[in-house]
Amino acid sequence: MSRRLFELNRHRLESGFSLVELVVTLVLIGIGVMAVAALFPLATKNVNDGRLLTTALGRAQDKIEELQEAGYASSLLTPGSYTDSLSSYVRTWVVQDSLPTAGSKRVNVSVSWPCRQGTQSVDLATYIAK
Repeated sequence: MSRRLFELNRHRLESGFSLVELVVTLVLIGIGVMAVAALFPLATKNVNDGRLLTTALGRAQDKIEELQEAGYASSLLTPGSYTDSLSSYVRTWVVQDSLPTAGSKRVNVSVSWPCRQGTQSVDLATYIAK
C-alpha cells in the first residue's frame, strides 16, 4: 500500500506544467499576439485606400454616365478640357471630336485625390457616337 501511495504521489508531481514550460508558452503567445497586432495599421491603411479608390471611380463613372445621357449633340460634349472639384477630389474630363472615327467623340475622365505618397488618380475613357 505504501508503494502504491508513493507511485500516486510521484505521478501527481510529474503531471502538470513546470514554470519554465509556462513561461515559454506565454512568450510564444505574446510573440504571436504582437505579430497580429502589427498587421492592424496596415489593414486599416489598405481599407482606407480602397475606400478612396472606390469613391474616385464612382465619381468618374458618374461623369461618364452624365455625358452619355446628354447625347452626342449636347453642349456638354463640346470638344475641350473641363475640371470640377468634389471635396478633396479633382475631376477632369477631356472631350475629343472625331476620335477614333468621324461621328464619334472620345471622353477621358480623370479623378485625382491627395494621399500620403502625393497624388493618386484613376482614368476612365468612353466613346459616344451619333
